[in-house]
Amino acid sequence: MASCRPQKEFTITDELVASESRKKEKKPKYTYDTKLTEDDKKYFAKKLSVSQDEIINERLYNFIKSWEGTKYVWGGESRNGIDCSALVQQLYSYVYKKELPRTAEEMTLDKRLELFKSDENLREGDLVFFRLNEERIITHVGIYLKNDKFFAANLVGGVEIANLKKQYWKKNFMAAGRFKQD
Repeated sequence: MASCRPQKEFTITDELVASESRKKEKKPKYTYDTKLTEDDKKYFAKKLSVSQDEIINERLYNFIKSWEGTKYVWGGESRNGIDCSALVQQLYSYVYKKELPRTAEEMTLDKRLELFKSDENLREGDLVFFRLNEERIITHVGIYLKNDKFFAANLVGGVEIANLKKQYWKKNFMAAGRFKQD
């Protein structure tokens, strides 16, 4: 006859709860440098056409450094190939400690985001959304950096820093999004 009693006695302690929650914590898939070198700062300053003093968010730029050049793969989530929304999702999780939905379209529906149409007041870390085909209203996402440049996984070019003012991106830009202030 089966018994409902546990096979062995145990007590739930704070230590047990803490160790169980550590097991469930989401561990980052990849590791990143913690410091940007002077050469890295020079590289990003040149790429963004800003002074080196403006390259401040080391977590962001180390993330970019480690992913830049990765090929684009629709549905991809790894260094072997990644799509735009997976890249943005991983970046936001690592850099800003915020979880985002998996697709660009779902991101625009996230109630924590405030969407706006103008590209005039973009700030580093804002999401930028595009419509690249007729399938859906939002089909592509990237992260705004500085000086009209954004970071994304693009079909042509792979993971790269692109220029928002280039005609292709300008005509397909739909909206930007920023987390609402608490």
